[in-house]
Amino acid sequence: MRNELDFPRVKALNAYHKQCPPSHVGIQRLCRILEAFMGIEDSTSSDDLQNDDEDDLFADLQNFPQGG
Repeated sequence: MRNELDFPRVKALNAYHKQCPPSHVGIQRLCRILEAFMGIEDSTSSDDLQNDDEDDLFADLQNFPQGG
């Protein structure tokens, strides 16, 4: 039972993380604040990432030809 979460525990965990966020969340927020302050924009767009993923998926699918 200790490895499972019920709704009261999830609610308590969310409240705790809201009050004391995990370190990677705080670091990411700090980086975003510094980027905004210094005028740095994200160099990768979501369109570029999506196109890369589609190309990788197509290449993976070619490795599994349909039997005929």
